[in-house]
Amino acid sequence: MHAHTVLIRAGALLGAGLLAGNAAAHAIDDALFPLTDSLLQGRVSLDVRYRFETVDQDRPASILDEANAQTVRTRLGWRTGLFHGFFAYGEAENVSVVGEEDYNNTYNGETSFPVVADPDGTEVNQAYLGYLGLKGNTFRYGRQAFFFDNHRFVGDVGWRQNQQTFDSFFYENKMLPGVTGSYAYVYNVNRVFGEDTPNSAFANDGDFSTDGHLVNLQWKLNPVTTLTGYAYLLDFDDFDAESTATYGLRAAGEIPLPSLKLPTLPGAPGSAILYTAEYARQSDYADNPGSFDLDYGLLEGGVRLFGVNFKVAYELLEGGAVNGTRALQTPLATLHAFNGWADQFLRTPAAGLKDTYVTVGGPVPGLAVDWLVRYDSYESDAGSTDYGSEWGVMLSKTFAEKYTVGVKYADYSTDAPAFIAGRPDTSDVSKGWLWLQIKI
Repeated sequence: MHAHTVLIRAGALLGAGLLAGNAAAHAIDDALFPLTDSLLQGRVSLDVRYRFETVDQDRPASILDEANAQTVRTRLGWRTGLFHGFFAYGEAENVSVVGEEDYNNTYNGETSFPVVADPDGTEVNQAYLGYLGLKGNTFRYGRQAFFFDNHRFVGDVGWRQNQQTFDSFFYENKMLPGVTGSYAYVYNVNRVFGEDTPNSAFANDGDFSTDGHLVNLQWKLNPVTTLTGYAYLLDFDDFDAESTATYGLRAAGEIPLPSLKLPTLPGAPGSAILYTAEYARQSDYADNPGSFDLDYGLLEGGVRLFGVNFKVAYELLEGGAVNGTRALQTPLATLHAFNGWADQFLRTPAAGLKDTYVTVGGPVPGLAVDWLVRYDSYESDAGSTDYGSEWGVMLSKTFAEKYTVGVKYADYSTDAPAFIAGRPDTSDVSKGWLWLQIKI
């Protein structure tokens, strides 16, 4: 073969190789660039909240001092853009104490102070992989925060500095107009007491290892009316006696009153009748050694006039089961939002709880300040024993959709003649808060 023929063939082979290599490189680039773009299109989030909380408690006798807790909670998160429908989110959370730790964080040994459940520490707050590739469907797997309805049975406890999150698989379906179906399988609950707590009692445990199935089906009939059905099946690995199955129905909404033609503040919703009705049944579940069926009920009615909401409500958590030792419990709830802000009923007393309460609130004219006043009167379900009463007031204002300042006060007065161990509601207690927050 002539030399020039060899050179021509070698050149042809080299050219073909270069073309093939170039095509392969483009294929790799086509695969990598969308992934790179999804990373570059990610979004950073920042949430910083300073809070001062003071607690004055008169019982038991071992409480000698007033708690004063200054803490700063910082959350730094990052969410990727979409890559073939997939995305990821990660969030770190730090709680730091400012100044002296003059409060009982449940395990720091400062037992002469009342409890403020905001221990310091740093942890992974959320870390999950999500998928949005099917229209109307959301899939997430990993550590994540979520809640259902008004947080009564499943919440993220956003009030405390350390958020409650769930190690879980979460699925949401919105394919039907006005209908949202949600399912979560929860295998661990990361509670507000943090990873470093040595507490092993149910009330203050840092983690709940669970085999939990949460189902919530919500139907929005119209912009102001929502019907919900739910089933929450909780099997606690280390606390069999707390395993329960709860099934319930909820209706919430308003009936507009346009015929009244009452003046309202600019941008405020018009006059309306307000209502909420909810019923649930809670029973022993899985390996729970007890046998019980307990009722939950909520009736709330009110009216909105001149931009102000007036509500009267009655909430029942039945008790007295299992020879007077068992009441309906909601351990995954955002409990601070219910039965008064003084947190005297975080765990329902064994005799149950009846809470009759009144709330009045709305915006302050011309100042864009939200205000709320509430009054609660409590008694047991079994035996109708008076527990006490509480009143509270809150003011908050948000600037530029990023900055919030708020103040809050609650005062609980017990009717109990003496302190009963394990019953926080048998102490008089007052609590105050001041907070500053920025969210980006």
